[in-house]
Amino acid sequence: MGQLYRTQILLERQQHENLKELATAEGRSISEIIREAVAGYLVERDEQHEQQQWAEAMEELAKIRKDIESRFGVYPGDLVAEVRDERTDELWRVFRLLIEVLGRDHNSRPTDPTTTRLA
Repeated sequence: MGQLYRTQILLERQQHENLKELATAEGRSISEIIREAVAGYLVERDEQHEQQQWAEAMEELAKIRKDIESRFGVYPGDLVAEVRDERTDELWRVFRLLIEVLGRDHNSRPTDPTTTRLA
């Protein structure tokens, strides 16, 4: 534990009695219990602040997305599928080129060019 600083706080009667009972039951001082409670509160507050920042960032991203949609529209296609199709076409093109270079039969077409090995 680091250096401690004296701070005076005013508690309601019931709060003080509850803390005193808890301290006695746990064999600790009221100060220890209050320090623990304050530490927990500060951690929780930091977490809430971080969650609030994330929520604000997500809100801002949603605004940016809406702005982009209103200015440029939404792409109607499926970009992932299109990129995959282009990549498959490219692999077949390279595969056919390799067959030509190696002098193999052009009509033989394996089912998966990504796993076919040229001997």
